[in-house]
This record gives sequence, structure tokens and C-alpha cells, in this order.
Amino acid sequence: MLAGYDFVEAINDKVSRYVQKLDHVKASDLGLRPRAGYCLYVDEDRTTIVVEMSNDRTLQYYGGFEYINKEYRQELGDWVFYFDGDERVSDCFAHLSVNEQ
Repeated sequence: MLAGYDFVEAINDKVSRYVQKLDHVKASDLGLRPRAGYCLYVDEDRTTIVVEMSNDRTLQYYGGFEYINKEYRQELGDWVFYFDGDERVSDCFAHLSVNEQ
């Protein structure tokens, strides 16, 4: 059995490998102020925005993500996932969709 620290490291490693496969986007691509985030990621289905925990406070403050309903926000290891379903996240994906066309 893995010790607590090793377990957390294993989760972080797995999540980091997953995030590396996602599309890197700028905050402005999502219709947010540029200061809202420099290291944002979205999945190919355009249902999830991922940010490293160390950058989450900036996304919350400058991007208005502090108001996102808790059921659409999940912390996993050193990462934070925001899911489509919350109006703020949905607006970001709508803006991204327009920019991609």
C-alpha cells in the first residue's frame, strides 16, 4: 500500500500527464481578462477548464471564477477542474467556440 505522500504524488503525476494532453489556451481565448490566467487548459470536448492550483486564485479573482457553484469545481492533486454546467464556464466555452470558427 502507498503511504499518504506517495499516494498524493501518484495522483499528481497521473493528473499532470492528463493535463499535458489538453489544449493550452489564454484567458482571452475564453473571453476573460488576460490577467485571469496564463496557464489554462481545456479538454477536446470543451466541457472542462483546468488550471494549476497555484494559478487558481488569479483565475478566481480576475476571471470571476470565485462565484462558480461548488458542484462544478473539483480539486484533484495540484490541479483545479471547472466543469461546463456553471454559467460562467459555459460562457467561456461559447466565447472559445466563436474564436475557433
